[in-house]
Amino acid sequence: MEDLKNIIKKLDVSIKKWYVENYPSDDLGTTLSASTTFLDLNNLLNSGKGSGVYELLGGDADSIIRERCFAKLAELTGQNYDSIYNKWLDSPNKEDEIEK
Repeated sequence: MEDLKNIIKKLDVSIKKWYVENYPSDDLGTTLSASTTFLDLNNLLNSGKGSGVYELLGGDADSIIRERCFAKLAELTGQNYDSIYNKWLDSPNKEDEIEK
């Protein structure tokens, strides 16, 4: 099993940079948050606050961007897409979350 340091290193990649490089014809990629990483996305989903995915991705993120990011996160973490998708789907609505 991969050690935690290597997993974190793999996930500490800018989603915007990855997205723009891999989907250059999708202009919405340029609107994504420059500071958000796959580690941030993974942590958000694992925290049970998956309803904040679009806010985390920033800009004009849509369902296509979310699906592509989920697929890449699955690849990076060795999970299957459905597992990641279900973490997002099973999260409470934003209105139900308590801000700290």
